[in-house]
Amino acid sequence: MYKAIETSANYWRRYVGRIILMHFILICLVGLSRHWGFMTSINDNGVFDQAVWGTLHGKLLLNTSQLNQPINWLGFHFQPILFLFVPFYVLIPSIIWFIIAQAFALSITAWPIFLLASRVCQSEKTGLIWALAYLVNPYLLNAAVWDFHPITLAVPFVAICMLSIEGKNFRALLLSCLVILSCKEHLGIMVIGFGLLWWIHNKRWKTATSLIFIGIAHCILVLDIIMPAFSPSGGHLMLSKGMGQLSRYNWLGGSMKEVFQTLLFNPISVIKIVLVEMNGVRYLLMLMIFFLGLPLVGLEFLLPGLADLTSNTLSDNPMSRVFFAYHSVSLIPVLSVAAIYGTKRISRWSKKFSMIGLSGVVLIASFVGGYLLAPLPLPGSRNFWKPVHFLNLPDPTVSTIRSIVGEETSISAQANIGAHFSQRREIYRFPNKVGEVDVIILRLESPTTNVNNIPDQIKKSRRYLIGTLDSHLQMDRTEYIASIEHLMLSKEYGVIFWHDPWLVFKRGQANHMAYKQIEQKLSQLRKEWKMNNKE
Repeated sequence: MYKAIETSANYWRRYVGRIILMHFILICLVGLSRHWGFMTSINDNGVFDQAVWGTLHGKLLLNTSQLNQPINWLGFHFQPILFLFVPFYVLIPSIIWFIIAQAFALSITAWPIFLLASRVCQSEKTGLIWALAYLVNPYLLNAAVWDFHPITLAVPFVAICMLSIEGKNFRALLLSCLVILSCKEHLGIMVIGFGLLWWIHNKRWKTATSLIFIGIAHCILVLDIIMPAFSPSGGHLMLSKGMGQLSRYNWLGGSMKEVFQTLLFNPISVIKIVLVEMNGVRYLLMLMIFFLGLPLVGLEFLLPGLADLTSNTLSDNPMSRVFFAYHSVSLIPVLSVAAIYGTKRISRWSKKFSMIGLSGVVLIASFVGGYLLAPLPLPGSRNFWKPVHFLNLPDPTVSTIRSIVGEETSISAQANIGAHFSQRREIYRFPNKVGEVDVIILRLESPTTNVNNIPDQIKKSRRYLIGTLDSHLQMDRTEYIASIEHLMLSKEYGVIFWHDPWLVFKRGQANHMAYKQIEQKLSQLRKEWKMNNKE
């Protein structure tokens, strides 16, 4: 154990605790404001809300929005950790539980990183530096304010696994790995990595072998048995053909067997595609730059990160590799720990470099990157999502509409408002299922100031850019306006509620007196959204 050199044994720990609390409050408030500002999606928050709500109402992990049919979410992603939210939904069924849990998980991870860095570097002051470097990492900050994803709940347990390996605590390592395995289907590979790292670092091959076996068994059981059993396609949906951006691994094969064969017999071709055509080199450099490449010096500690590195680099969906998404969040504690050991090794090799000095430079790099790429309206920051209002409160109109339409009606909802109405047996993303659903709910207002046209060179391969208005609508805004005008002319649906910007149609409803006001609103949107009359 290290010896604390500070006058008070709890001096630096109190600082870390306060910083973690402030970080939690900040990202929790930003996450709530983003949801209340209609920046969240039916594809994310809406999915998990319906899954937990459905479980409470006799439909195990129900989802209807992704494939336009009722499915068990385990056939889409293996995330049984969602069952932990069921008791909270018994108390208050609300998406807010997810936002709070995600903010807490990502913030509290700084504590085991602080403990590990303090132990390795023999200084709690250095431990504080690494905790700060983790908290301001741009990948962490952007994942924290994105919609909830269960992978974020694995992050603190990843850090605890690293701390357990350093402290030779196999029980804590095993328990943490079991939690990690419940967060996503590919994390058996991460557990294999922890087993290998335990063997390399602590030379205990028996316990290492047991952990590796658990990881392999999880991969086989989940990917080859459980998910295909619940999947409507009979296999992993992301290996299926013809599912758009969901078919992100189909280029490797249509089954896990075909994927392994491709990787085994065509490694050079795969590496070339991943690193060059899919910009894998740029992705890896972006991950490393905020740690100054130090994780490469602690190379063996990157083993648990191979799960997400593999998953992200092999995906043909570029969103898996961008800084503003959540996909790399579980890599940040792995990279942090590898960098900590890298710092220690360099300081041993050369007396010119001190551990606290190198750690301080990493903190500066992380802080600069975190500031420049922060999802916040700071001077000079990227502020990727560009919300119309940074601070938002719940819109009371949402409750009014819920009361009007009831819980039993089937709904087709605009993508960025669907998560506010997802506690029902049938909800779809507008315009899906129009003509079949009972109610259509729309909000004729952009949640973002980023209303941009797609460059011509991109239009051929992508319908919209992430972060733009079209991505929030999940459809071209021209088609969006045209579809509303079609509904206005249709006799199948009539307006039952209009309170600018909220618009609700009901099947079989008679015409509404507000049609002229709605037409004026649509004309206004054409101007605000930079649409000419030809569009």
